[in-house]
Amino acid sequence: MKKILLAVDFSKGTGPLVQQAAELGRELGAMIRVVHVTSETLQAAYASSPFVDFSSEYVAAPGGDVQTAREICAQEYRREHESLLHLSARLRKEGLDAQAMLLKGNAAELILEKAGELDADIIMMGSHGHGILHKMLLGSVAEAVLCKASCNVLIVPSKQSVPLL
Repeated sequence: MKKILLAVDFSKGTGPLVQQAAELGRELGAMIRVVHVTSETLQAAYASSPFVDFSSEYVAAPGGDVQTAREICAQEYRREHESLLHLSARLRKEGLDAQAMLLKGNAAELILEKAGELDADIIMMGSHGHGILHKMLLGSVAEAVLCKASCNVLIVPSKQSVPLL
């Protein structure tokens, strides 16, 4: 049986990407593992915000402490997990063997690692079509995966036009 690792980021291009994975999965009789990598820096960003050290007597907001940051992050992780479960359930409704995995860390590294663990035949992921300036500042997960993958990689472009810069 073929194995597809479907890396999603919940951007606008996720719907078409999932649909293409479903079509390919049906054609190949493949199992699909839907993966989303959430950033470890989310909690660090909240914890390092300028309001964390203020007590509630000075700021008209709740707590402003690390616990509040953790709760906000936990809510976001739950939302991402529920979205993943929804995607895998949608694929199963279409008769496909699909499971969801939420990972935390560096997206490119974890996608490649998980593809190796699963012995994936293909990695499918979207491309936002950002320009050179965006790539220089933020990098490109798709580009990193494409350069380092030991299996086939299918990059599905977003439906938006691709800017030159």
